[in-house]
Amino acid sequence: MAEEDKQLSIIIVGSGLAGLAAARILREKHQVTVYERGEPSTATGGQGIANFPNAIKIMRQMGFDAERTGSVPIQGFRTLDKHGNLIFDTEFPFQEKYGAPALAHMRVDFRAELLRLATAPSKELGIGGEPAKIVFNNGGKDIDGEAGELTLDDGTKVKADVIIIADGIHSRLRPKIAGPNCPTPKKSGLTCCRVAVTANEAIDALGSLPSWWQEQKTGDRRIMVFEARDGSDRIMVVYGLRHTSYMNMSCIFVTKEEKESTTNSWFADGDRQEMLDIFHDFDPSLVKLLGVATEVKLWELQDIEPLDTWTKGRAILIGDAAHAMTPLQGQSANIGIEDAEAFKLLMQPGVSRKDVPTILKRIEDVRKPRALAVLNNTRKTSRGVSGEERYKVMDENCTYDGIMKVLEDQKIQ
Repeated sequence: MAEEDKQLSIIIVGSGLAGLAAARILREKHQVTVYERGEPSTATGGQGIANFPNAIKIMRQMGFDAERTGSVPIQGFRTLDKHGNLIFDTEFPFQEKYGAPALAHMRVDFRAELLRLATAPSKELGIGGEPAKIVFNNGGKDIDGEAGELTLDDGTKVKADVIIIADGIHSRLRPKIAGPNCPTPKKSGLTCCRVAVTANEAIDALGSLPSWWQEQKTGDRRIMVFEARDGSDRIMVVYGLRHTSYMNMSCIFVTKEEKESTTNSWFADGDRQEMLDIFHDFDPSLVKLLGVATEVKLWELQDIEPLDTWTKGRAILIGDAAHAMTPLQGQSANIGIEDAEAFKLLMQPGVSRKDVPTILKRIEDVRKPRALAVLNNTRKTSRGVSGEERYKVMDENCTYDGIMKVLEDQKIQ
């Protein structure tokens, strides 16, 4: 490899979805090390996640295997009242409109697939370069972005040509990049209880699968939103996982009592009885299924006001560390995948160490307005809107063809 096109050393802080996606993009040319504060099993709860075409197009380029994740196609949206009466239903041809499908999968399966893509032998993936190295139980606690130096939890200092900070909404390093007075996570006033129920659990509880589950297995697979429609802002979002052998059930309601565990984590254990009490008047089949789920996770929905900057010297924030948003448009992880794809600029011929700060700034210039647009779409459709209104922003959210296309369009303009 020529001196002017040499391999860069890259550190990624955090092994979440954005961090692992970035590792997969960059491993084909550069030396990548991921430092993770937690255990190898960190944040691998069994609830669902949806990826829309803006992310799926990128994931396919990375070699994402939807069969491994048991992904379920999302073919439309259905809004029902709390008793299961149909209010709004629409087919949504994601493939035809945006060039890729929308897929739902178990979060643990999705993360495992990204981990495979980041760390599997290159020959297995049919790519060049070396697998990313992942170090667990040793996150980043301090950073000198200009020098490209990271201080780890064990006190060790490590240097790299590029440091990518993907340590989540409660990022410890954000203030070091965006300034000590930068925005911090802001609560939306809504809480989400999340469970995943197996088909066998449903049959044991109900005697058979409910009709809406059967329809998911045999007909069009919709994201179903059950709305209280009584001014209480209670909704239940239901969709299939693992080839519809599971159902994700996300129960969103006005926060009753702020809890430190749910403020500081998005996968804290939830109170099953509290969830059952809040949704007691929903369709009996839904309530019974909430009662048999083996795991309940609680999440106080938060986002962050736009940061003034994502970059400092050789360091850049991505994912929720840069632009956290609530899941009410299902786009938070997708925008993190888009961030990761932007590191293709570091893969171009002739890139060397001296180019890094300029390239990171260019990535920020492209990604910041895109993330802000999706954040605004999420905020304006979060509360007190109909199902139909909730889906009107889909075009802007799902239309993204990567950083090269954005830069090409900017040149034309």
